[in-house]
Amino acid sequence: MIGTGIEKRIQVQQIIESQLPEFILSESPKTVDFLRQYYISQEHRGGVVDISDNLDQYLKLDNLTPEVIVGVTTLSSGITTTSDTITVSSTKGFPDQYGLLKIDDEIISYTGLTTNTFTGCLRGFSGITSYTDPNNPGELIFATSTTDNHITGTSVNNISVLFLQEY
Repeated sequence: MIGTGIEKRIQVQQIIESQLPEFILSESPKTVDFLRQYYISQEHRGGVVDISDNLDQYLKLDNLTPEVIVGVTTLSSGITTTSDTITVSSTKGFPDQYGLLKIDDEIISYTGLTTNTFTGCLRGFSGITSYTDPNNPGELIFATSTTDNHITGTSVNNISVLFLQEY
């Protein structure tokens, strides 16, 4: 994490192999990969397991500094429908890996980041884009998207921190 003050704890995805019985490992070796990917999808910052495991730390308001819950950055260069690296003005406040971002109507997942780029981008993704639906109060908005071209200067929204912003 980027200077959040939130203590990094051991995640199930890191120890899953040592938790399974030997007969499962030998009879079904893909089980470890399957479970690891499942827990990656649940343990990312702002994810279901992350929130439940770290609720005590999220309740400390000192940990929720502006750089932790940054909601937007901008594209430094345009991208096409096949781009898997996205260059932005800053990635500060975005999860280090497996985060979600939204550019225009497209949702994008990424596997890593540097100071100014998102890497390993998976385009046309699905995810929660809002915790409030103006047409149906009390319901969240889950959207699917398709890949699209985006021009320099377009806003890039951090939808990985929607829960923290809502909180």
